[in-house]
Amino acid sequence: SIAGQDYAGKLRVIVVDDGSANRDLLGPVHKIYASDPRFRIILMAKNVGKRKAQIAAIRSSSGDLVLNVDSDTILAVDVVTKLVSKMQDPD
Repeated sequence: SIAGQDYAGKLRVIVVDDGSANRDLLGPVHKIYASDPRFRIILMAKNVGKRKAQIAAIRSSSGDLVLNVDSDTILAVDVVTKLVSKMQDPD
């Protein structure tokens, strides 16, 4: 759902594969998103846990807003637009 966001600004998505046991099966998915300039995929050599995977993503980010979602999170198409709008004008 993050790929379908309607946000018109610069959107960067950092995907962390935390040492998936089924990485061979996920290869085609990684390849699809690797060709999208908005996406960056970090492949952890081994499973380091959710918090360390999040830290890896945050450290490689450069934006003003960091939104953490899990692989099973489904976002409305306007979530990023609304969050950015609220951050720019909190009233």
